[in-house]
Amino acid sequence: MLDETGLKPAWSPESFKDLDADLRQSMERVRRSPFLVETGQVRGFVFDVHTGLLREVV
Repeated sequence: MLDETGLKPAWSPESFKDLDADLRQSMERVRRSPFLVETGQVRGFVFDVHTGLLREVV
């Protein structure tokens, strides 16, 4: 993006090789967040754009 626009985004464009592992890591970040009162019911899902199905990751 920097080469194309001359601007660097303020956020990191994270990529991943293992979708489920990345989602589990994100869910753990939410569970550990000091800004949320209740984090006992954190759930994560992956949407398959080819089938239209939603799959829960535990």
